[in-house]
Amino acid sequence: MTPQRTLIKHPRIHQVNVLGMLFVSLAAFLASALPAAPAEFDLSNARWKIQVGDNPAWSKNVVDDSDWRPIKVGASWEEQGMGDYDGYAWYRVRFDVPAQWQDDPELKQRGALLLDLGWVDDVDQTWFNGLEVGLTGRFPPNLELAYRERRQYVVPESLVRWGEGNVVAVRVYDGSGRGGMYSGACRLAIAGWNDLVTLDFDLGDGNGLYCGEDPVGMRLDLGNRSKQDLEGSIHWTLETDEREPVLQKRTQIDLAAGVKGSSMAAFPIETPGFYVVTARLQSAAFELDVSRSLIIGYEPEKVVSPLTKEDDFDAFWEQTSNELANVKPAFDLIRKADRDSDSHEVYEVKMRSLGGVRVGGWYEKPKRGGRHPAQLRVPGYGGSMWPSGTSDEMTVFSFNVRGHGNSQEDVKGEPGNFWIRGLDAPKGYYYQGAYADCVRAVDFLVSRPEVDATRIAVTGGSQGGGLSLATAALDSRIALCAPDIAFLCDWKRYFDITDWPEVNNWIAAKTARSWRKTLRTMSYFDVLNLVDRIECPVFFGLGLQDDVCPAATIFSVYNRVNAEKAYRVYPNTEHWVPGSHQQEKTQWIREKFGLRAVSDKSL
Repeated sequence: MTPQRTLIKHPRIHQVNVLGMLFVSLAAFLASALPAAPAEFDLSNARWKIQVGDNPAWSKNVVDDSDWRPIKVGASWEEQGMGDYDGYAWYRVRFDVPAQWQDDPELKQRGALLLDLGWVDDVDQTWFNGLEVGLTGRFPPNLELAYRERRQYVVPESLVRWGEGNVVAVRVYDGSGRGGMYSGACRLAIAGWNDLVTLDFDLGDGNGLYCGEDPVGMRLDLGNRSKQDLEGSIHWTLETDEREPVLQKRTQIDLAAGVKGSSMAAFPIETPGFYVVTARLQSAAFELDVSRSLIIGYEPEKVVSPLTKEDDFDAFWEQTSNELANVKPAFDLIRKADRDSDSHEVYEVKMRSLGGVRVGGWYEKPKRGGRHPAQLRVPGYGGSMWPSGTSDEMTVFSFNVRGHGNSQEDVKGEPGNFWIRGLDAPKGYYYQGAYADCVRAVDFLVSRPEVDATRIAVTGGSQGGGLSLATAALDSRIALCAPDIAFLCDWKRYFDITDWPEVNNWIAAKTARSWRKTLRTMSYFDVLNLVDRIECPVFFGLGLQDDVCPAATIFSVYNRVNAEKAYRVYPNTEHWVPGSHQQEKTQWIREKFGLRAVSDKSL
């Protein structure tokens, strides 16, 4: 109160001015003391609901969802009492958007909000107040998984009902494993410049692989979804897949509000390999800094890595084969009639593998008599194989190597550190047993009277892709090999390109360990050193943007295969291949086995 006493001692004119100044200051103080409009609105704790099934009408605002089940976002539906459900389900939530956001200068300048839904497994389509604002992945029948992509969708301000009820509806499809809006916080916020400016590489009809073209031309599509005209510059960089710089370019860009444009750059490339192209759009005036990167390949069929075989490589595998042969398989089939399909009987299989370890899987036997081709399906890293539910006339053995699925009696799956188990020496290393397990699975198929032992195909993805290649290399009874996004390939190049703290920490844990010793042990299990043994046709599938199993490591293995071979590369996919590839792979196997063509089945 001291300032008031001082003020009344001044002449009136000064008193008025100073009192006015005090009033303004006090108003500013009170305004700052009041809660400000939130920069974002938390949807994670809103009252989400879910309904199993698929109905397009559920995207509308006016839907009676009173009997829908409450659910939390940021956790899979399996974690919330929905069992092992796979298929379609819809999420809905109602909430108010703060009316004071309309006066935010950033919203007035940009004209949009950002709806962040976190991560969804596998595919989603999202509506805001009945109008579609986003789609990620692709629904069946041409399923494209997108569980690794964060869902962030722009909502134009014209769709928002300020200060009253708004509805978000999310259609989700999950093909297997966990499903739903499984990870990350959900929020609604005023969109930033980086949310409203889009950069997308346009490969046209190309697959991201270039041969003999000099220079390699790249097209970048740009979009401006804000209310403002933008100007800035694009900084282009070309690096090797080991992030060594090759060259840089810079181009100026002007992008009008609500308009799409494009920019072009050309890069001379001389050395076969894989490269990272990055386009970075910057504008200091708008605090804009957004970038996109794309992996491309140049003459990939000339990518060669030197073999790393030790002198006793062949002797090691001969000894492993002999040790496996001395283990009685003790095949045991356990009837599981409740899992039967119309066309197949289902059995759980148990057997003994290298070291007497118990392993197993799921065997689907055609009800129709006679001898049939067989598919051996092997698991991804830490995955569990289950009956495929096939209606195909082939027999199917969905096999779990040790530590996976129903093969954990003697080798546990947790912790999921398979690739560092026993890594100090080749004998006893995890993958010595896992490779032997796959050969033992072939033993089982050959033992079955309903299996045509001359027509056995092996297939799998990621670790399963590497296991497929190893099985075909170690067992000449394999007639076809179809690996997808293959792991266990070209270890030295692999660790030059990628970084895995798990392996780094393992090496650092003991002074006696080193990268040289570790790579020596891994060399016995590197399919790069094995694939020249393969005699059967091989059909590879890979994603060009894969940072888990990089394309460079897969091509260096592909180029070492001396048998009939082919590949399909998907330029925009990461560690997965689309459903269309699974269908093509099925057709390839059927054609090779002399079976009739089909259009609606996949492995």
